[in-house]
Amino acid sequence: MLNIIRADLYRILRGKGFYITLILLIAFIALNTGAQGGVQLFTVSYTGENEANTITTAVNENVKIEKGIAPAVPTFTGTESMSNTDLYLYFLLPFIVFIAAADFSAYTAKNVLSNGMPRVKYYFSKLILSGIFCLCILILNILIPIIITAIITSIIPNLNVNVDVNFVNLIKPFFAQLFLCISVMCVGIFFIFTTKKTAAVNGAYIAFCFLPLMIMFILYQINNKLQFLFNYDVISNIRMFAEINTAASGDIIRAFAIGAFYMLASIIGGILIFRKSEIK
Repeated sequence: MLNIIRADLYRILRGKGFYITLILLIAFIALNTGAQGGVQLFTVSYTGENEANTITTAVNENVKIEKGIAPAVPTFTGTESMSNTDLYLYFLLPFIVFIAAADFSAYTAKNVLSNGMPRVKYYFSKLILSGIFCLCILILNILIPIIITAIITSIIPNLNVNVDVNFVNLIKPFFAQLFLCISVMCVGIFFIFTTKKTAAVNGAYIAFCFLPLMIMFILYQINNKLQFLFNYDVISNIRMFAEINTAASGDIIRAFAIGAFYMLASIIGGILIFRKSEIK
């Protein structure tokens, strides 16, 4: 199994697709940091008791400005970047396709399995390597905003913002979101081993991430009493885990149960189907 992981990693790192996806991912995180979750710059004018003053500061949407009072100094803690973690599931899709779907597209999976590799080990080798890439994406989602914010605050002397990142406080939301992201990844691997077609995987994976949330939103617009449905959506729970330190214990337990269900159901179902399927 380790030999397959090494071979897949060697093959992926030699391909252009990996580096193109990585560059797009880093660029998206950087843009997202400036546009939504990081430091936002604009000029705020206010009138003091005796004279007019103009200040330039960094604030977020939660900072309220009152007449005659300078806005509070915002603090970047690193948790801001976790509010949009679900967006990076779409960047995970190319990586799991590179890892698991390439053998079926190139018709080389049969050669690997005919050499005595058990199908269960083959399945888990793809699953483990995909999990490593999922972990790396979430790490980048935290590190890049921290680095960008630190650079901005160092090169702009008039920027009034504190950078106070406590990695201990990031552990719980990070691993909670990682658990749910891996459960979505397991569903993606399931689609690959059951369809063996890249186009079908792309459509099914995107539909799984997007359609339930859209349907729930439409139902909520029809009847706001159906808002509870969002509690059972994996994407909504990934967003909720960004605030896991203040979330209710019942919501946390339910979110983990949903993630565990998707993870176990997709792994068990994928292996059972793959063991009986014909490999070309």
